[in-house]
Amino acid sequence: MLKISLLLCLIMASVSCATTPPQHSTLEQRIHAEPQANSPDEIAKRAAEVFASAPGLTDDQRKRLHTLYLKTYAESRDIRKDIGQMKSLLFKEAAYKRFNSKDMVELTRRIVEADQKRLNLMFAAFQEMQNIIGYGEDKKDIYDRLRDYDYPGNARR
Repeated sequence: MLKISLLLCLIMASVSCATTPPQHSTLEQRIHAEPQANSPDEIAKRAAEVFASAPGLTDDQRKRLHTLYLKTYAESRDIRKDIGQMKSLLFKEAAYKRFNSKDMVELTRRIVEADQKRLNLMFAAFQEMQNIIGYGEDKKDIYDRLRDYDYPGNARR
């Protein structure tokens, strides 16, 4: 009887963990509905479209957002380049079986540090965007339009 009770509890726990909360499911659908931008040109084009079509922005705000985008994109591109080179060396060393533990640990640390720097840059840009656009419920339409904007260096590369 104890085994059956434990089995039922385990099944119920599995089912409850397997169901996706409605809010999460909606977010996942919105994320997957966003078109991918895989090249620098596609990302720049998307940014221009977003800034040009976001409702309620002044010309000054559009100009400041565009400047912010260009600055963030350039800094992020350099970080991504560095991360790519470090990853390449990491895998090359592993493939050639030249495992120097100290170097591997240092490469891994640097990759994580650079990626964190890239994320910090993205969140700082988002904060600056909020400073440019403003805060509050009256800005909801603007945030809805920009919510899933493909900032340079995000996870969808």
